[in-house]
Amino acid sequence: MKSKLYYLLIVFAGLCVFMACKKMDSTYEQYVIKGGIQYPGAAKSAVLHGGNKRAILEWLKGSDPKIVKARIFWNNYADSVEVPITASQSVVRHTFTTLAENFYSFTIKTYDAQGHVSVPVEVSGSVYGDNYQSRVLERPLNAAMLTKANVLKLNWSIADSVTGAFATDLEYTNTAGVLKTVRFKGGLLNTEIADYKLETNFRYRTLYLPDSLAIDTFYTGYLSGPKLKLDKKEWVIANFDNNHPGDENKVANIIDGNPGTRWHGLATNPTPYPHYFSVNMGAVRTITDLSLWRMNTDDRAPESIKIETSLDNVTWTDQGTFAFNRLIDGEQIFTMKTLTTARYFKVTGLRGPQAYIVLGEVDVYVK
Repeated sequence: MKSKLYYLLIVFAGLCVFMACKKMDSTYEQYVIKGGIQYPGAAKSAVLHGGNKRAILEWLKGSDPKIVKARIFWNNYADSVEVPITASQSVVRHTFTTLAENFYSFTIKTYDAQGHVSVPVEVSGSVYGDNYQSRVLERPLNAAMLTKANVLKLNWSIADSVTGAFATDLEYTNTAGVLKTVRFKGGLLNTEIADYKLETNFRYRTLYLPDSLAIDTFYTGYLSGPKLKLDKKEWVIANFDNNHPGDENKVANIIDGNPGTRWHGLATNPTPYPHYFSVNMGAVRTITDLSLWRMNTDDRAPESIKIETSLDNVTWTDQGTFAFNRLIDGEQIFTMKTLTTARYFKVTGLRGPQAYIVLGEVDVYVK
């Protein structure tokens, strides 16, 4: 008897709950959309690729076959554009062609044919322009040298990767007389051009990408290459009048690439000026300029010099007499008065503060 009463109570309670729920449903029925709210598939993996006053916004359409279009909003929904979408598309892409340089936030909504709208997807990024262009700098070229084998050797400073420098273009004329452009990475510090045509100009520029997603490359203007120095690793001292004993004084120090070393003339019972040295460059060149350094901080260098050039180390062409400032460090450049071909050059010190000579370094520039 108690069991039957227990089961009757359970049935009664269940009926009460059912009636209460039914009454609640009727209360909120006016607010419920039959069949539920339908959301088309939202844009997936949206990415903004910024460019030069333009941008490309792209995303994966996803698997929803009912999507027929999208609308992209920006400027706090003040601007928008509609993008048609076909059933066969897997990637949706829209290009903005006239954007001002700025940081943008875009909102993407997709729609089906009945006008149902997806959950919005937001994507942000930068568009670049004149302001960015004004900040890109040419990559410094530290040295341009020519070897005995006619290889053009260039030494670069590190490119400004923080701003986006990633490559350098080098334009030159090759041995076949054809204008050629090579591109190399910004991290490469030394470049060698084996087919460079002698006595021709070259120029270079630096390439920038503002970020890893950017679609446009920015370029610096072209810079003309500097005068070419000769690579001294292949030079040989052809002749000299004297030097003081000890490796620290030998005449070969004047072509070691270091103005902190010296050629020191004989100081014990020295012969008076003039003092000279000559160099075999290893190849025939047209010398445009010759430069000299005193040994750093040493004022015993000559006050006047004479420069000569020769093809055979026998017959010499006078290239001029020049004043040399023995009181300053650094390179002093002297221009040849005659552009003639030569394999040898000679520098003669004509007078100085001591009977002997002290010099730090020599370089030659060629056409």
